[in-house]
Amino acid sequence: MRAIQTAYYQQAKNPSLPETLQACAREIGLNEAVFIEDLKSPAIESELQQQMQRARSMDGYSYPSLRLVINNTVFPIAIDHWDHRTMLGEIKTIVAVVTQT
Repeated sequence: MRAIQTAYYQQAKNPSLPETLQACAREIGLNEAVFIEDLKSPAIESELQQQMQRARSMDGYSYPSLRLVINNTVFPIAIDHWDHRTMLGEIKTIVAVVTQT
C-alpha cells in the first residue's frame, strides 16, 4: 500500500495501470512474474468487479471515497486529506444521531 501511495501521490503515477503496480511490486521485493500472473487472474478480476459494484451501490463513483454503513443505511463521509479529525467528527456525529433514534 505504501509503495502504491508513494507512486500515486509523490510520483504522479496511475495506480490502476499494471505497469505501475508491477513497479511497486518490484520496489517492495515481490516476485514480479508471480505478481503479474496473480494480477491478471480471473479471481482478482472478479474481486475487483465485486468491489466496484459494491462501491457503486453506495453511490461511490470517485476514489478514494468513504462510506459509513449503519443498519443498511449508507452515509457518505467527506474526505479531508489534511486532517483526519474532520472525518472522525462527521462519523461521530452520524453515529450519535443514528443511535438516538
